[in-house]
Amino acid sequence: MNETSSVVEADPFAPKVFDDALPPSLLAALISAAGEMPHRTVSFWTDLRATEPPLIAAVFSHLRALVDLPGLDADEAGVEWWVRRAPAYHFQSWHVDKDEALFMSEQVVRCPAAATILYLGDAGGPTIVSSQVCAQDGSRLVPRRLERAWTVEPHLNRFVVCRGDAAHAVLPSRDHGQRVRTSMPINWWPSPTARNARLGAEVTDHPAVVERMVREPPPEASAWSPTRVAPRRWHASELPRPIEQRWPTWSPAPPA
Repeated sequence: MNETSSVVEADPFAPKVFDDALPPSLLAALISAAGEMPHRTVSFWTDLRATEPPLIAAVFSHLRALVDLPGLDADEAGVEWWVRRAPAYHFQSWHVDKDEALFMSEQVVRCPAAATILYLGDAGGPTIVSSQVCAQDGSRLVPRRLERAWTVEPHLNRFVVCRGDAAHAVLPSRDHGQRVRTSMPINWWPSPTARNARLGAEVTDHPAVVERMVREPPPEASAWSPTRVAPRRWHASELPRPIEQRWPTWSPAPPA
């Protein structure tokens, strides 16, 4: 296995990892607001050009520079986001992020331009990101076998940027106490997702959320520069047995 280092590899499948992603005052305001939000009962949609609610607009403005994708300049570009809380020992199986509302209604797999995670605490097991990605027709992962993977430990204010079509999972922590793994998954889309009552909801349609996010972002004392760090890389032969690949469970997309 390869130890984490400060050397950032050029592998196009490797996630980008940034520590100190947000200025401390903005992070503190976000954690305060997120602590009152529902756990994954609703995912929210926010246009990247939106200035309301001010707090969440400031967060996405900072993080967008780290995602750094040209497709996000489109007029309709936006983010789908939610707050996720789970016991530190929780395991989340292999999956790809996708337009869940579209998949539920039409069985079509559409992946975001980028899948990202902002950690709001240190508890829990690492995120593991595979070199396998979703095929364009949404029916399988390619290549057929897992060749390499990267793990990223949760760390307060750490931001992870993955390919939107990359298979990933959450590994369990050995911590079986009462600690909670808290994160803010953020998917970046060049155009809006499909929507239903629970998925991709306009944040402005939820007054309780707007009330928590409407506070003005705290002023920044100076320019803020996150630190790029390297994830831990694994070859398939080095992965412990519990990390063996399990195919994401979704139905093949219908023929075009």
